Formats: sequence, C-alpha cells, structure tokens
Amino acid sequence: MSLTLEQKADYAAQRAREEVAEKHYFDEAQPHFPRGFSVSYRGEGCHWDISAEQCPGKTSAWLFANPGGQTTARDGGSERAFRIRGEPGNVVVLDERWDPHRPLPREATIFKTVAMAMMWIVEELMQIPAEKP
Repeated sequence: MSLTLEQKADYAAQRAREEVAEKHYFDEAQPHFPRGFSVSYRGEGCHWDISAEQCPGKTSAWLFANPGGQTTARDGGSERAFRIRGEPGNVVVLDERWDPHRPLPREATIFKTVAMAMMWIVEELMQIPAEKP
C-alpha cells in the first residue's frame, strides 16, 4: 500500500504534534521518581530486565495528538526501564526509560560485572525527592 503525499503530510503533522505534547507532559511530570522497581532474570548469562513506573505523560500526549482516538494505555504504567546484556567483563546496560528529550536508541553503558551494573541502576532509580519548601 502506497500513501499519497497528503496522507504522508497528515501523518507528519500528527507525529509533530505528538512529539511536542510528549515533551510538554514529560516536563510537567518532573521530577519523576519511580515508586519501586523489579528485576527479572531472562536467561543464561547476563540477561536481566529492570521494570519501573514510567514517567506520566506518554498516553496523555498520544490522546492530545489523536483527538477522538482510543487506547488502553495509561500514564505511569510499568515499562522496561533498563536492559542488562553481555558477559562477565563486558556487561552492557541500556537505558530504555521513556524520555522524549533523549530518543532511543541511546548509547550503552559498560560495566565489568552485573553487580556493578545493578548498583548504577539502583542509584538511578532509588532517588528520594527533595522536600519542597
């Protein structure tokens, strides 16, 4: 199926509205601190997934850009926040958290062990928000 020029332009305009809305809703939800996370072992070797609460706003942005659209998605649901892959001495961490200011794919962070990779992830996810004056 080939799209017409008008259909392509309509899609580009809709996606541009969605990108602007994503940044707006993401920024409005800052600072965002997930309330916990879970770690799942996915297979042999260094194959782990870390899930956490997504920063609210992605679904709101989609609904704004698609008036009348319907989705079962909800803001702030669980997402795979980090992916750990590799082998001892070359453990790769990929940050997959939704952040419209830092689109995927992102540069990987390399560690020597899964334990060190997890310490870095824990530092990222277990921050306590400062109290507002």
